[in-house]
This record gives sequence, structure tokens and C-alpha cells, in this order.
Amino acid sequence: RFSRPEWKHATPEEKAGAIDRSLFLWLNHIFIKGFKTFLTVDMLTSVDPEILSASRPLKLQQRWDIADHSSDYALFWTFLIHYKWPFLAGVLPRLAYSGFLFAQPFLVERVLDFIDEARTPTTNDTAYGLIGAYAIVYIGIAVSYAVNQHKTYRLLTMYRGSLVMMIFEKTLKMKSTSIADAEAITLMSADIDRIGHSLPLIHELWASFIDVAIACWLLYRLLGIAVVAPILWIVLCLIAGLPLAGAAGNAQTPWLEAIESRLAATAKALGSVKAIKMTGLADVVSATIRQLRLDEIRASLRWRVLNIFVTIFYFASSTFAPVWGYGVYIILARSRNTETLTDSIAFSALSLFELMNQPMIYIIDGFEHIQTVANSFRRIQEYLTSEDHHDFRITPDFKQPSDSISSNSDNTDDISLKENPASKAIAELDQHQNVASVKEVSTGYDEDTTILHDLNLDIPRGQITMIFGPVGSGKSTLLRLLLGEMPCVSGNVATSFRKAAFCPQTPWITWGSVRSNIIGASEYDSKWYNIVIQACSLVADLDELPHGDQTNTGTRGSRLSGGQQMRVSLARALYNRSPILVLDDVLTGLDRTTERAVLESVLGADGLAKKVGTTVIMTTNTASHLQFADKIVMLNEHGKIAHQGTLDAISPSGDWIRKLSEQPTVTTSRPLLELSDETMQEVGVPLDGGNEPDPKKQSGDWKVYSFYVKIAGSWRMSLYVCACATFVFGVNFPSVWLQKWTNYNADHPNQEIGYYLGVYAALASIAIIGCSLADGVFNLFVIPRTSRKLHELLLTATMRAPTSFLTSTDAGVTLNRFSQDLELIDQDLPTSLDQTIFQLLSAIMSAVILFIGSGYVAIAIPLCIVVIVAIQLFYLRTSRQLRILDIEAKAPLFSQFLETLGGISSIRAFDWTSHYVESVHDSLNVSQKPYYLLWCVQRWLTMVLDLFVAGVAIILVALATNIRGSGSTGYLGVALYQVVTFSTTLQTLVTEWTQVEMALGAISRVRTYILDTKDENLPNETGLVSDKWPAKGAVVFNGVSASYDTSTDPVLKDINLSITPGEKVAICGRTGSGKSSLVSTLLRMLELQSGSICVDDIDISTITRQAVRARFNSLPQDPFFLKGTVRENLDPLGVATDERLIQALQSVRLWDFCESRGGLDEDMNEETLSHGQRQLFCLIRAVINPSSVLIMDEVGSSVDADTDALIHEVLQKEFEACTVIAVVHKLHTTLDFDRFVVLDKGRIVEEGPPRELLERPGSLFKALYESMQTEEK
Repeated sequence: RFSRPEWKHATPEEKAGAIDRSLFLWLNHIFIKGFKTFLTVDMLTSVDPEILSASRPLKLQQRWDIADHSSDYALFWTFLIHYKWPFLAGVLPRLAYSGFLFAQPFLVERVLDFIDEARTPTTNDTAYGLIGAYAIVYIGIAVSYAVNQHKTYRLLTMYRGSLVMMIFEKTLKMKSTSIADAEAITLMSADIDRIGHSLPLIHELWASFIDVAIACWLLYRLLGIAVVAPILWIVLCLIAGLPLAGAAGNAQTPWLEAIESRLAATAKALGSVKAIKMTGLADVVSATIRQLRLDEIRASLRWRVLNIFVTIFYFASSTFAPVWGYGVYIILARSRNTETLTDSIAFSALSLFELMNQPMIYIIDGFEHIQTVANSFRRIQEYLTSEDHHDFRITPDFKQPSDSISSNSDNTDDISLKENPASKAIAELDQHQNVASVKEVSTGYDEDTTILHDLNLDIPRGQITMIFGPVGSGKSTLLRLLLGEMPCVSGNVATSFRKAAFCPQTPWITWGSVRSNIIGASEYDSKWYNIVIQACSLVADLDELPHGDQTNTGTRGSRLSGGQQMRVSLARALYNRSPILVLDDVLTGLDRTTERAVLESVLGADGLAKKVGTTVIMTTNTASHLQFADKIVMLNEHGKIAHQGTLDAISPSGDWIRKLSEQPTVTTSRPLLELSDETMQEVGVPLDGGNEPDPKKQSGDWKVYSFYVKIAGSWRMSLYVCACATFVFGVNFPSVWLQKWTNYNADHPNQEIGYYLGVYAALASIAIIGCSLADGVFNLFVIPRTSRKLHELLLTATMRAPTSFLTSTDAGVTLNRFSQDLELIDQDLPTSLDQTIFQLLSAIMSAVILFIGSGYVAIAIPLCIVVIVAIQLFYLRTSRQLRILDIEAKAPLFSQFLETLGGISSIRAFDWTSHYVESVHDSLNVSQKPYYLLWCVQRWLTMVLDLFVAGVAIILVALATNIRGSGSTGYLGVALYQVVTFSTTLQTLVTEWTQVEMALGAISRVRTYILDTKDENLPNETGLVSDKWPAKGAVVFNGVSASYDTSTDPVLKDINLSITPGEKVAICGRTGSGKSSLVSTLLRMLELQSGSICVDDIDISTITRQAVRARFNSLPQDPFFLKGTVRENLDPLGVATDERLIQALQSVRLWDFCESRGGLDEDMNEETLSHGQRQLFCLIRAVINPSSVLIMDEVGSSVDADTDALIHEVLQKEFEACTVIAVVHKLHTTLDFDRFVVLDKGRIVEEGPPRELLERPGSLFKALYESMQTEEK
């Protein structure tokens, strides 16, 4: 039947029959592959359609849409109802499991009675019947439990698929200003992981109440009224423990919030690592993230402390319940002269007490875990029910938002029902040949912070409209309004378009090739593609890139220069072929020649826009761009329209426009063909760290254990193991003591009760003391220490890594280490390691007792050990690889979430939401394969171990029933009881051990990352300098040659330059001359091949690179902001007073802006600042934290003339005594500098005062200056 077409794509699980599924035989091919070779995600079989369909939760979404969202747990109940049949599929096998479990005490009782019976003609038949009964019961336990758990984890995998997609789809609908940096990522990872850890107990919780009730009834049959005492004790422990368990579940919420804060800061740092290093803020950022980690660990301590008490109450109930039961029973037996405590009664009851212990764990733990699940669902629900982004534009498909805060009229009753305002507005657009109309609009992030006021303007179809104005006037806000990203506080906006090709001011570059960034969600058209890259002057750039247009762009485009990033972003917008092209100051990052070429090719009379009739809406700070505009909209500093019309219609006699028109064009931030450091290193450098097979993924590495123990502290681990041993002794030895007691009772009924009962109670007390000590040491000393130190090692390795390494590694991959790997280290590893050590000690003691009870079974000890080790090794070679594949397969999800958060406005503008949903859906389905198969192979292991225990039980009963006299009945009772516990102990031991081995994969990844990640500091760069260095600011380059890497050719050659303290030096030159390389070398971003650089007579190659950068004030072209308040961003070191901060902000006209948004203690939101305001803010940061050396890289390239003048005013006033080294292109604005240094092909070709150079015949500086003046004219 499998040859039929409908079975062609069926998965092995679908093809498997009932027996194959029950025994997990369909997994055999995975185990064989994993044992023989290195697994990859592509080698794994796909999960079946029922699970895949969960990642397209259309019906679930519909059910959620009509649910009552007012309930905190509405989403939880929605999932339970929607997935009721997969949930109910686990009910029947769970009931069967209970039935088989409670058959055990009957079998124990019957076997013990059988041993004492006289031999009869039917003895052999009875013995064979008992052997068969044991086989049925223990095989039934193995299969029913495995099937129940398999159904549960199938349900869990469906939950994960639906939740990830619902979170992502909600992210696409949220306001761009409301999206927290890492909220969606935390929900997608940490919260869903919490659900994954806790949800498997969902069947155990309801079944445990049934199990406890059955156990109590069976105990009543054995102990009579005496059963009331242990039941009352258990109830008291439940009353005390359940509130604590609920509180422990709730305590995870602040922990998750702390994780979210840390991940947000980490994600921000990883996305801006180059700017962080250049500005010398690596230590500040590290300290911030380190403190957030400490806050996270502190937030987890409440949960850990509560868990300790929950564990104590659980073990108090399980260890003292037999004390109460046996004590009351034997006291009643003595007072009533009834049957004493015999082997049969004692060990049958002990089996029942043991069977009741696990349900008690599930009841107490279950409440905590279900509370954890509910809380995580509640957090996700809060995210899903947060306010959506509302597009307030009137478009052809317009639907008035019910909660719109804008209206066209206060008297809506006067509007005829027959009149459709949307249709009327669209008709007016068509009538006047406009694509957009703005009427009486005021807009801002809310009603209290309006940015634009009383706007009235039309955007003509097929023409180029330019929006012009000073920094902070609201140009970008107006574009966002036209794109539907800003709300209308008043008035209305009508557009004929819903989507547009958008090119933001800060380029949105995704991880992938240059071509994939340009094509985006469109189909590849080679002819159109070539036209576009030619129009954007990218042809020469692509030829110079190591792999052409297949070159990887790096994290957020870090492998491309600023100008290249901008042109790739522009090419994406053009390639989209949208009739509407929205450009937000896209030419600020280009040199003059390239800028002119792009303007002519795109906006000129014969440019692409004119040829295809594209409507262009563009903001600009550059007056010379206005000649390409058909219409100009001029905004003033108050957010109002000052003028609008054609260039000829707007009189240049106005002071404002005249002043702007007199300024030269804004110039480049990066040369056209000047490749970034990372691109130069790309040849031969793997992007993801390489995918070569690692044998340790199969076999593991014992060095990882010693690494973990060393991190935890050997004395802490030793104390913990000793406490565990004490606990195990207190838990297991009572069965031996009970045997002695029942043997004594056989000869002296009901005598020495106080002695035997007292010792029994003392053993229980020892167990509780050992448990408390072990849990306390592990949770309060070991785990916090390992969590802190491993994060510190990971963070230090990352921040000290070369910039080229960090930018050539997908940020999602690195963030995955700080999320998934640390989640395993904080959660999975401690729990599994704790259980492994406890169960290992318990298994050793149980095995000893078991084999004492039946000497013949001791013969099988070597065979048992061999079988267990073989199973574990066979299993681990596959499961360990699946765990690593599970972690690695989640990395693309992190990357896609990060990219979406960074480009949500662009995605909505291009109308690419469905494309990104499909992309995440595909990545999710890929990650579901190792995720689901990992759970499946774990269920296989559980079943195999249960079958192994079944074999031991059958052998034991066979020997006991057919070879009598091999041991006393009492010891046999102990052995039969240990078989009951040994199943759980052995199953838990091997399962948790394998979990430890797999969780250690995270430790191994961290350890490998730490060991293999190269430190940017060379061995000799360890020197220390005075706190006052550099006091003067004298900088001397002595024969310096430098390259991007020690293995590449130098980009700077024989640089000799002496800069005196307080001198203002401008670095200039043609494209690719080495200007940025010069300042990068001073900041130790490049490698010195020869020569030296001395600052205040100290060779900086002898100092750590971070120390060098931290002692300079460096202003990169792309401003960087810390995650924190305005105060923390202005003054990262916390040295300035409020008065000083306010005064500094006032000096650049930013205080009123900051004060209106909450002042110094308000969280910093750089999205509310224009690019020019960001530059001013970072300049003030340098003023607040002074240094004798100020390095500026194209700081004024993307600002208007007023802001440029303000920057120079601040330089003259605040940095008068400082040494200033500035890379410039606007030569006329820096003629007041003391000296110009002109570079060409990596060499200094001339230097001197600017006026002197302008008078020097044949001066290259003079040629550069005159060419700029000529082009401007």
C-alpha cells in the first residue's frame, strides 16, 4: 500500500503500524544513522502532517479571536480546547499505566505468600502464572507509559508550532514604537521552553489524584484504620506544600522578565558591536549586561528557595508516611492483639507507599508546573492582546478603525449615510492626479507629543516630491505618516496606495548575500536586476567584493561600507518596481561623484523613476538635491510647513532657504569602493564558524564534566554529593530495617516497637536533613555560581573577539548562545544533574539490596551493567547530536525575529508580511524536526529501560518461585519491593544521565566558543597606563603600515605623522585613500604590520585595545545608544551632575526635546531622534566624558548646515584644548582646522595648514577643494 501516490511523502511514523508505534521501532533508522555517521537536519525525517499543521494555526487563531480575552488564562484554555483530541489521546494509555502500576503490590503479596505455601501439584502452574503475570504487568508498564508520554510530547510540539507562529504574526502587527527589543524573542524561546518543561505533567496531575485514591484504598485493605494516620500526614504536607508550589510557579514570571531584559541588551549589543568597540564602550556595555545577568540570577533565587521547601515537604510526606502507617498499625495490633506486621503486609504496603510517592510528586510539582505553564501563556497572551498597529490612512480598501483618535468632523451625524468618506477622498485623489493628500493633520507618537502640526499637502502622481528642512523638523515623521506608521492626532491622510518601496535613513540590511538583500521577496529577474545595480552605481562595488553579489553582508550589513549599505537598500526599493518610492535621506552616505551618478540615474530626466513613471517621495538635508524635485515641501523647526511648490516658485531670497542653498552637498560617510574590514577578511573565513563534523557530538567529552565541576567549585560539589549520599541512605535503608523488624516480629510479635519504630523514624529524618542540605547547596551555591561564571566567560569571549569575527557571524547564532545555551545551563542541566547523582546513588544501593534478596540474580550483575551501558552509549550517539541540532536549528528563528524587529516598518511598507510569515514558518518546521525527534528518542529510551526492568523482574520471580531457599522471605520481600522502585530509579537515572549528556552539549558549545574564539589582543598587549593618560594628547605615527589582518596586504603604508597636543587635524583624500583606515588603526581596529603609534610617549601596541579606545573620545558616523535612560546614555560612567547634563543638552538645543519626553530618567528611545539629533547627542556624550583626544569619522556628513555649524561651535567651545582628528569630506566647513592631512592610496601625500595648501601649486588638497566647489556650482 505504501507504493500508492498518497503514501509517497508519508513519514516513517505514519507508515508504522500499531506495534511499531508502540515500541518506537520506526525510530530505528534514526538510531542507526546517528550511530554510524554525523547527523544533519537534512538527514532527519520530517514530522507528520498533524504536527506540521499546528504551525499554520488558522482555526486556532479564529478560535482565539472570538475568545474572551478579559480572562488572564484565556489563551491557555483556548489551546486546551482546540487541541482536546491530541490531549485526550493520552488519557487511555495513562489509565492503563495506573492499572499496571497498582497490579505490582498484588503480585508482590502473592509471590511472598506463594513462597511460604507448601508445595502442591499445582505449584508449578502457579509459578508459571506468576511469571507470566509479571511479564504482562511490567511490559504493560513500559508500553503504556511510553505511549502516554509520546502523545503528550506530540501535543507539546503542536503547542510550540502554534505559539511561535502566533507570536511572530502578532509582531508583524504591532506598532513599531511599541515593540520591545527582546520581548518577542523571550516569549518565543524562554517562555515556550518553560511550557515545554512543565506541560508533560499535565496528564500526571489528574491521574495522580486517581493513583493516590487507589493507593489509599489498597493500603486500607492492608493496614485497616491505621491508614488514616499517613493520609492525614500527607494531607498536611499537601496543605503546606501546594501554596508554595503555586508561589514557585508565579516566581518564574519575574525571572522571565529579567531574562527578557538581559536578552534585549545582549541583542542590541550584538547588533552594534562595531560601534561599541570604536567608542570604547565595550566595558560599559559588558558591565550593563553583567549586571542584568546578576539581576536575573537574583530573580531566580526566590523560585529556587521555594522549590527547596516544596521538595522538603514532598519528601517529608513520602518518607514519614510509612513511619505513621507502620507505627499506628503495630500499636493497634498490640492493643487489640491482632495480626502483627508481617513480611507480606509490610512490603506490600511499602510498595503501595512507593507507588503513592510518585503521584505525590506530580501533585505538588504539577501545581507548580501548571502554574508555570499558565503564567507563560498569560505573558504570551498579554503580548498577543497588546495594541495593534493601526493604519489611519484612507486607502481604497480603507476600514475606519473603531478606536481611531482622529476624525474628519466632530458632527458625524451630519454625514449622509449614503456618502462614503473614504470613497470620496480616493475619488478626489484620482481627480487631482495625486497619490496622497494630507488635510489638517497633526501627528506624533501620542496626543501629548505631537511632532508635526496642521499639515496640508498633496503628493502628485508620477512626480518627485522632496521634503526639506532642518534636523528635528519632522521629515522622517512625515514619511512614516504617509506609510501609515504614525497615528493622526487630528485631520486625515488619504493615499491611493497601501504599499510602497521604502528606503529608510538607517539601511535595513538582513543576514544573507547582497543579491538576496536586493531581491527581497520578489522574483529574480536578471535583466531588471542588472539595470537596478547599475543605476545604484553598485557594479564596480560588486566586482571588488570577494564573492560578488553573493558576498555575505554580515550582521546588519557590517561587511559593507555605509555607502554600500545605503545603495543596497536603495536598490531593493527600485528592484521592487513599486509605483511609489519613498526615500528617507538615502544619499547622505555617498561621496560626491557617486551621489551625483545615483541622482542622475534614479531621479534625473532620463532616470529610472521618470522612465517608469514612479512617484518619488524623498526627504533630504541637501539643498542641491532640490533641483531634481518637481515639488518641494519645506518644514520649519516647529514641525509646520513653511513653503511648498516648485523650486522656481519658492523664492531663494528667504534667509532660511538661501542659507541652506549656499551650503555644499553633503558628502560621503564611506568611500564608494572602500571595503569594510570584515569584507577584506571574508575570503576563506566561514560565516558560521564552520560545519565540520565534530566526533564529540557523538561520543561526548569527559573534559566538559571537569570544566563544569571546576566552574561550580570542587568543595561545593563534594559537599553536595555527600549530602546526596546521606539522603539516599535515609531513603533506601529503611526497607532493610523493615526486613529486620518483620523478622523480629515473626518471633516476638509486637515487641520492641519503640526501638524499631524510632530507628525507622530516625532514618526518615536523616533523609530529610540530607535532602535539605543537598538542595540548599545545589540551588543556592552551585547553580548561581555556574550561571554567573559561564555567562561571564561567554560575554568576555564575545566582547574581546575581533570585530571581523563578530560581524561575520550571524547575530542570531551568537544570541542563541546567550539564550538557548544558557537556558539549558540554568534549567535543564541543574535539574538533570541533581537527579542523576541522586538516582545513581539510589541505583547502587537498590542493586545491592536487590541482589542480597536473591543471590542467584547476582549472577546477572555483569550482564545488566553491560546491557545498560550499551543502551546508553547506543542512545547517546544519536540523542546528543539531536540536542545540538535542536539548538542549532533554532538559530534561524532568532535571526528572523531580530531582522523583523529591526525592519518592521520596511516589511509593512513593502507588504512583505506574508513572505516573512512563510519564511519563519519554513524555519520553524525545520526546527520542529530535531525538537520532536529528540522527544521521541527519549521516549524510546524510557521504554527500553522499562523493558529491561521487566526482564530483571521476570528473572527474579522465576528464580524465587522455582528455586526456593536461595534467601529468606524477608530479603525476598525487600528484593521485590526494590524491583518496584528500581524501575523508576533506573529509568530516571539513565534518562537524566542522558539529559545531562545532552545539556552538557550547551556547556561544550560554550567551552568550545570560549577556547576557540580568538582574543583581539595580542600577547604583548597587556600593559597598564595611568588613569590620567592621555593627559596631553600628543599623537605620533612612526613608519606605520597596517592591514585588516596579519595575512593581508597593508592598506596604510609608511605613515609618519606627528600631532601636537590641542591640534585640530582634518584627514581627507579621494575615495579609497585610507582615511577611515587611519583612524581605525589609531583605535586598534586594524593590525600593525610595522612601525608604532605613540600617544603621550606611550606605545599603544603595548596596551589592551579596549583600554586605548576607552581613553579616547570616538564619534563614529553611525551613533550608538546604550539600553537605558537618557542619563545613562549621556554619562555612562556616572560622573556628571544633573545641572551639567542639562546644560550640555541645552547647548545643542536638545533639552526641551528630552524634557518633553520625561527628562533624564526616561528610557532612551533613539527612534524618536532624527539622525542629526543622534549625532548631537553623541557629541554631548563626548563633552560630558572628556578626553584629550577626540576622533571623528564623518560626523557631519548626514546633517544640515545649521546642525553642522552647531557641531563646529561645540568643537570650538568644548574641545578647544583637545587634540581633534577628524575624517572629513566637507572641506570648506573645516578650513578653520590647524592642519589637513591628505591621503592617497594609503600614503600621506601632503600635509599643512589649509590656507597654505590652497596656495600651493599642484596641491592635491587644492584640487579636491576646487573640484567640490565646481561640482557645487
